[in-house]
Amino acid sequence: MKADEAFSGLIGRIYDCALDNALWPEALGEITAAVNGRMADISVFDPLKGTGHFTACHNWPDDLRERALANFAISPAASSLLTAPLMEPLCTSREFDIEAFHNSRYWQLCFAGRGYYDYLVTGLTRDMSRAAVWGVMGGEERRAFQDEDLDLARLLSPHIRRAIGISGLLGYRRIEAGALRAALDALSAAAFILDPAGRIRFANAAAQRELEAGGLVREMKGRLVGQTPEALRLLGEIAGPGGPRRQRGRDAILTDPLGRALHATWASLEAVGDEIGSPILLLLRARDAELRTPLAAAHSLFHLTTGETQVLAQVLQGLSLTEAAGVLGVARSTAKSHLDAIYRKTNTNKQAELVQVVMGLASPLT
Repeated sequence: MKADEAFSGLIGRIYDCALDNALWPEALGEITAAVNGRMADISVFDPLKGTGHFTACHNWPDDLRERALANFAISPAASSLLTAPLMEPLCTSREFDIEAFHNSRYWQLCFAGRGYYDYLVTGLTRDMSRAAVWGVMGGEERRAFQDEDLDLARLLSPHIRRAIGISGLLGYRRIEAGALRAALDALSAAAFILDPAGRIRFANAAAQRELEAGGLVREMKGRLVGQTPEALRLLGEIAGPGGPRRQRGRDAILTDPLGRALHATWASLEAVGDEIGSPILLLLRARDAELRTPLAAAHSLFHLTTGETQVLAQVLQGLSLTEAAGVLGVARSTAKSHLDAIYRKTNTNKQAELVQVVMGLASPLT
């Protein structure tokens, strides 16, 4: 995907999905074609239980979806989805030993013999209740994803995350024409509809309370005005040169003088312009508690490599070294080498001791 007009059109269709989840397969199909992939998905999983579901997908065979979900807990990639930086694309051909990945129990049970090769995936959110990712699977005919594919994923991911965030607040349902204001009125999050000059066209009850409090934003001559440097900057971008029709969306964390932090999202929603008189939607909502697992804490604190983190993830599940090697598709000697490195880094020498140290690093409830 090279032309700016084509890219802008795709971004617009991604935001259309925020108000109609039925549009996601078509948008994902367009993304799949742009990177010469086979199929694509947006998935949500419970990082503590190891269960998940597809929010949307393109070209995934039904039986493959069922197998992938049923066996997700043994995927070598599961640990990376808990530890990799959000919004930073990764692919199996770069993150892992691709031969070992293809030999893993997960790949053999789900994908072997179907002509697939590489998976390009980006983490979107990771909080106490769920983690969300989107990805594209490539085939053997194209082999590994390249830098330009990761660059496109990096550009698209913020827009996909905003669209999913808006859709989640609205209950993952189709908002019928003329019903957006009513849907926004029912939200506990503050919702504003603004024109490109920052004039307020609509504010729900929660937004009215934010205006009355005046800590982050206030109304001045019909315009929404920021009360903190961060809020001023965010609102300035909405009404700034080029406007939202060029940027299409933005995220920021806004903190009021009392220390209350809100996650702010604005997005240009062209599909509902006729109803709201303007395509700009601004949402202010409480920040989700971030997920902090023992595995993620150990990965960061002890500077574990990807291979070491994979082995540790299996050890924390109670697997023996031989079982862990089988799940990961590597030789037992390779798994032992990773485990020995973990012992050195954590100053432990037995699996039981290692598990005790790691499990004490972070509680999922903190």
